[in-house]
Amino acid sequence: MPELKPAPYEHRRPRRPRYLPRRTEPPPQRAAPPDMRIMIYIGIALAAALAALATPYVVGYLLEWLFG
Repeated sequence: MPELKPAPYEHRRPRRPRYLPRRTEPPPQRAAPPDMRIMIYIGIALAAALAALATPYVVGYLLEWLFG
């Protein structure tokens, strides 16, 4: 019995469905992505406020742990 080997891969060009109409004009221009700069600034400000509020607690817990 001959040894079975998988068939080598041959790429086939994708076929267009027959029911799909051909495009006669170029696609419309994409909209520009939204400007996220304001959201980044808000995120940085919130992170800074959180760090400023959490720092005294972290220092207090650290001092309590050290001198217990």
